[in-house]
Amino acid sequence: MSFSNSLFEEIKNDAYRFNIGNTPLYKIDNIYSKLEYYNKFDSVKTRAAFFMIEYAIKTGNLTKDKIIIEASSGNTGIAIAGISNLLGYKAEIVIPEGASEETKKILLKYNADLILTPGNSTENSIKYVNDKIKDNPEKYYRLNQHNNEINSDAHYYTTGPEIDHEIKNIGYVVAGIGTGGTITGLARYFKEKYDIKVIGIIPDKDSHIFGLRNPFKSENKGIINNYIDYIDEIVTVNENEAYNGVKELKEKYNLFCRPFVGC
Repeated sequence: MSFSNSLFEEIKNDAYRFNIGNTPLYKIDNIYSKLEYYNKFDSVKTRAAFFMIEYAIKTGNLTKDKIIIEASSGNTGIAIAGISNLLGYKAEIVIPEGASEETKKILLKYNADLILTPGNSTENSIKYVNDKIKDNPEKYYRLNQHNNEINSDAHYYTTGPEIDHEIKNIGYVVAGIGTGGTITGLARYFKEKYDIKVIGIIPDKDSHIFGLRNPFKSENKGIINNYIDYIDEIVTVNENEAYNGVKELKEKYNLFCRPFVGC
């Protein structure tokens, strides 16, 4: 895809002005963790949401007469709702009914229209969005986070360079996989510069961990399909490992992390 580097630099600078990005690194032994809850709207998804929305605005694909619609398991939805509210756009967020009550409250706080779909899986939410857009193509703008390469580009242009500025001689990049945006953006950036190994984390077949998914079982895996060769290894984690990891990070290091980074 032929995007203008200057446009991405402009979006990156806009993100930094809104306190999105430039999050701190925290070292535990020889492992560095990027503390993405320092982002505005509290998660790594803020970067991708801002890039996708700003790119759509700057290229003329998103106008004020359209409603941003997206299926999400939580964090992306919160980021989209917050950024839409900040920039004066309407947002409709479709999430599984099993999402936390706190997530639902935050989405409503940011003036998003909230739609719940059955179960815990975002697959039902994605299907709902697909059907709604078919019925109202002129009314909505879909960010399509699982297939939108701007999701990955957000990390290629911000997260990767930020880490590279502070740490040298990186041997491994480890990231959870949801849409695949974070891991592929980081992998693309670092593999252009260093000989590193990239490891992706997904839930095992019996576990459900909000924020992580097994994209290989989904039809919605455009980013992963495009950049799968950048990922060297896939490791599975179960719910107990994830939640015990969160507890350990809080008790030992006073880090407030979510389960998908606590493994």
